[in-house]
Amino acid sequence: MALIKNEIPILEFDSEAQAVLMPGHGWDYKFTEKAVMLFMEPEIEEYVSKNKCEIVGKFESVTKTFYVYRTVHKSVEITFCQAPLGGAGAVQIMEQLIAGGAREIIAAGCCGALVEDTEGDFFIPTKALRQEGTSYHYLPPAREVELDERAVGAIEKALMKNGKTYQKCKTWTTDGFYRETKEMVLYRKEEGYSVVEMECASLAACAKMRGIIFGQLLFTADSLADIEEHAERNWGNEHFAYAMKLAFDAVLEVS
Repeated sequence: MALIKNEIPILEFDSEAQAVLMPGHGWDYKFTEKAVMLFMEPEIEEYVSKNKCEIVGKFESVTKTFYVYRTVHKSVEITFCQAPLGGAGAVQIMEQLIAGGAREIIAAGCCGALVEDTEGDFFIPTKALRQEGTSYHYLPPAREVELDERAVGAIEKALMKNGKTYQKCKTWTTDGFYRETKEMVLYRKEEGYSVVEMECASLAACAKMRGIIFGQLLFTADSLADIEEHAERNWGNEHFAYAMKLAFDAVLEVS
């Protein structure tokens, strides 16, 4: 496929996998095939302080250094790291993990509920709405991107083994946190989207283009189910640590 041009820049696409600047430049890190990306921070620090985690890499950005750790979970070595908020930053981390050898990646983080729920309910996206920008650099323009069935199944197995209930769903990925208007939220609910977050479509598109397995475990934090009154609740803070454990379990189920 050649370069596709369009008057609207976001709809332009080049299928060429080789870019002028490629991930992995300037370092030679080696990561395990199984990796976990975590949209959290204190929970990672606490886990690292209580477990024998080796620093196996670091990604330096203009705002922060992201450390990559290796741990042993149920006798299997896993690479894990924090992921930044938003599709563009998260995909940069994913690209670096893939360049270092990661081939099966599970992400875990919170989301906003668009349907009635209890804070901390688990959702597994099967499709993500591409209302962000990053995915359009990795796949031709389309309304949604499908998540890998192998990853979805692995997350399901992990949740069932831990006795947790969950819902498979369609997620709305947006990069406009403060542009979730009442009409837009109603529109997404009518289309059948259950949750909203800022990274899933971007990460799924990158994974498809790079040919690796990716899935995401989401748990609800705030709620937009009632568009007349946004419910902050406790922003899911009580559920982050357990979601990390479930993500570790889930990546072991990928086969």
